[in-house]
Amino acid sequence: MITAEGLALAIVVILFLCGFAGSFLPVLPGTFIVWLGIFIHKIWLGDASVPWTFFWIATALTLLCQVLDPACAYLGAKKFGATWRGALGAVLGGVAGIIFFNLAGLIIAPIVGAILFELQNNRNLKQAGKAGAGAIVGGLAAFALKLVFTCIMIAGFFFYLPNRS
Repeated sequence: MITAEGLALAIVVILFLCGFAGSFLPVLPGTFIVWLGIFIHKIWLGDASVPWTFFWIATALTLLCQVLDPACAYLGAKKFGATWRGALGAVLGGVAGIIFFNLAGLIIAPIVGAILFELQNNRNLKQAGKAGAGAIVGGLAAFALKLVFTCIMIAGFFFYLPNRS
């Protein structure tokens, strides 16, 4: 017979697998899905789940991950010499990519946004291209950070889960 703890853990594992996969698929909010698993387990099992401190740390990491894409696109473009307008174009392009909700849009839109805003700012194509490259680097940094935070949340869940043997 399956216990409440066993069923809750099975649901969490499924959500963790989906969330981990979402770290590689930009159309799935991987970190949020992992957090959802932690939330469901904590609400369902209360004190038999992870401590509230870990839950709030996971919540903070999830919220941080929600701003990583635009922040890293902005910082990446700036690091590669973009003006504030080019960096803003990278952020707006990223938002547009999310709205269009496809893989190509999520990857290409920040680059196009940075380049277009730089060109509009009377920069040459080489300078605009560097801003676009910065948006790519920023996007890769955001991907890496979200993957690390997702893994920390999954590992932390099993580390802090009370031993039920």
